[in-house]
Amino acid sequence: MKSHKKKLTEIKCNKCGHINVFNQPYPYHAGFGNQGFLYNEAGNKTLIWSSFDSDYQNIIKDTHPWALNSKQQKLIENKLKKDIGGKWLFKNPARCLKCSNPISKPMLKDIYYLEYDGSLNLDNNSKEFKEVLKTK
Repeated sequence: MKSHKKKLTEIKCNKCGHINVFNQPYPYHAGFGNQGFLYNEAGNKTLIWSSFDSDYQNIIKDTHPWALNSKQQKLIENKLKKDIGGKWLFKNPARCLKCSNPISKPMLKDIYYLEYDGSLNLDNNSKEFKEVLKTK
């Protein structure tokens, strides 16, 4: 019987040469999944949500995350609780786990994302999106 290994995505850091391994077969395309994504300031965690999440839609009406203007981006950023690795920002890139050099572009410049271990993938549970929003 043939063993089926799950394919992993490997991104080599251009600065230190470290091979960053992600438990996904390829960088995910946010548009195909109707998702938004942000990296924290440390660049070692990903926040992923559905474009159709009711809490997201209450803030931004009928606009996919990759099509937001700068005012809408700031509105989302300001509503998100800070992560232990810093703020979730549209300008944050994914970073090397060894030296923190950027290894993938931020959502402002690319629609493909990497999902770090321990990331917040809220696409499957819209109730969780409320938990990352600041409460008044």
